[in-house]
Amino acid sequence: MGKLLAAVLVVCFANGAVAKGPNDVCAKDRETLCGTVERGEGRVLKCMMDNKDKLSADCKAKFEKMKDHAAEMKDACHEDHEKFCANVSMGKGKKMKCMMEHKDELSADCKAQMENMKDAHKKMRKGK
Repeated sequence: MGKLLAAVLVVCFANGAVAKGPNDVCAKDRETLCGTVERGEGRVLKCMMDNKDKLSADCKAKFEKMKDHAAEMKDACHEDHEKFCANVSMGKGKKMKCMMEHKDELSADCKAQMENMKDAHKKMRKGK
């Protein structure tokens, strides 16, 4: 998995695409499969991905949506990432923070995908 895609997935996971909330279809899976995993640096996401065959149908569907959005963003933002953030280390959302720090310099396609990702997260948090 590419570094940018991994960063996007971690941020999605941490920011609500599959995070806790009233409509969290992954809460039970996360607790059952990854409840003992230390939070941070994408460890819970890695656990969920390692156990993707054991996820409930609803959680799998949400996870796939999240991956699709992340892949679209990766494609649109690859060149921007290489230009501005390639030397930024992984962890604690550093890569996404870097991209946000350069948001005014990003290509139109990348900006649009970042907005689409933000909108998709809002919908996912609301259970849509």
